[in-house]
Amino acid sequence: MIPRLALHHLTLLSALGETGSMTASATRLGVTQSAASHRLREAERRLGVVLARRAENRIELTPEGERLRHLGETFLGELFRLEQDLEASAKDARILVRLGQATYSRYHWFPAFLEYLDTADPKLSVDLSSRATAHPLASLLDGSVDVSLVFGREPALASLRAVKLGTDPIVAVLAHNHPLAAEPFVNSENMGDERFFVYPLTAEPGFDWTTLLGAPTQPFRRLTPMPTPEAVIDLVRAKFGVAIFSKWAIEPELADGTLVSRPIAEGGVSLDWWCVRRASDPQDSPAARLSSALTAWSHQSDRALSTLAFGGTGQSAAPDLKKT
Repeated sequence: MIPRLALHHLTLLSALGETGSMTASATRLGVTQSAASHRLREAERRLGVVLARRAENRIELTPEGERLRHLGETFLGELFRLEQDLEASAKDARILVRLGQATYSRYHWFPAFLEYLDTADPKLSVDLSSRATAHPLASLLDGSVDVSLVFGREPALASLRAVKLGTDPIVAVLAHNHPLAAEPFVNSENMGDERFFVYPLTAEPGFDWTTLLGAPTQPFRRLTPMPTPEAVIDLVRAKFGVAIFSKWAIEPELADGTLVSRPIAEGGVSLDWWCVRRASDPQDSPAARLSSALTAWSHQSDRALSTLAFGGTGQSAAPDLKKT
């Protein structure tokens, strides 16, 4: 079976989806605007469907065009990745592996790991993926990343392989001089009318503020959604409210004393962190090698995920949190 579309059709749809302009897309692809328009008409003629329409001052892809764009970008990304791997193998150079991390785009641990990796597996080179922050497992399945760090329960998909890195407490985070910092723990029962910041906690089942804090005794009247955890950290540091975090994510602020943490229950609540890769990747694949390096570093180093981030042993077991 021979596809009706070629690579140049897919690259045009990708450019149109990003720029919304035929002129800008043509410039990006290094062709004339006439040639770019011809590519679009040719793709539509071959498929018998409309792929793009003009809307006000821009060109927008139709639902059919968006589907092709998504498929094309996934395919082109994998093709680019394979080309890099083959080129690196031919030159005996480093092999690029893409790493993602759920929810938190905080990489204070990353320089120490790269230093370890340079000795443990010097032919691997790591690139970071922002898509995996919100979609760590989907990014693995669609090929956007090769390894994802996720938290919560062990991923149950047969298409994935997971190794536990450690257990991390979930804590309330406050400015060091916040009145609630004097409390032994902070949750919905004693938070009262305090402003509570929430951010997208959809990467893994069970890590949502209502499940973790418990049902409030009265509705939070000052619930403030924020787009990123980093924005929340800045506002909490300014004593503008409180939030909940994986303790690992706010390690730098705890270390310099600008933030303090308190348990969200008397016995504490913790979640596990996992290093996940595709089950279809061979044991000697770059993804498997990176996963092994992350696991070994986490379990052995004194500046790794199981010690710096998770604070050693003695944390309470992760609860069986319900999917929301």
